[in-house]
Amino acid sequence: MGARSSSDGARKDASGSASSRAGVKAAVGAHRLSRDARLRHSNDIQAVFQHGRREERRAFVLLWCPRPGATRVAFAASRQIRGAVSRNRAKRRLREAYRRLETRPGRLDLVFVARPSTLVVEAGAIAREMEQALVVVTRP
Repeated sequence: MGARSSSDGARKDASGSASSRAGVKAAVGAHRLSRDARLRHSNDIQAVFQHGRREERRAFVLLWCPRPGATRVAFAASRQIRGAVSRNRAKRRLREAYRRLETRPGRLDLVFVARPSTLVVEAGAIAREMEQALVVVTRP
């Protein structure tokens, strides 16, 4: 007995009540990084890999380059992480840690590259490592 659709199009669970997942999709978009906050073009990401500086942590590698405008960020996963599902989960964990940061650096292009340990380290530890790495990056 799975979820079924009613005549009005609302999804209902086996008990006949509206599914609680209906509101999940709408709420997710409210926490997304804006288009301007994302590093979207491959040539920009390649420039960070080629000319940027590195800060290595247990769960990720942070690469960064100064830029004149607002900070942009991208998330990637190391090829050492096997399987698309695992790579996507690792990137999701990094994105969530970045989203929860209270202060973000200014005027940088950032690329976070997930390492295999991203999948096993606690979320709080990832967030702490990210905060520490960003402190190092923003030092004069």
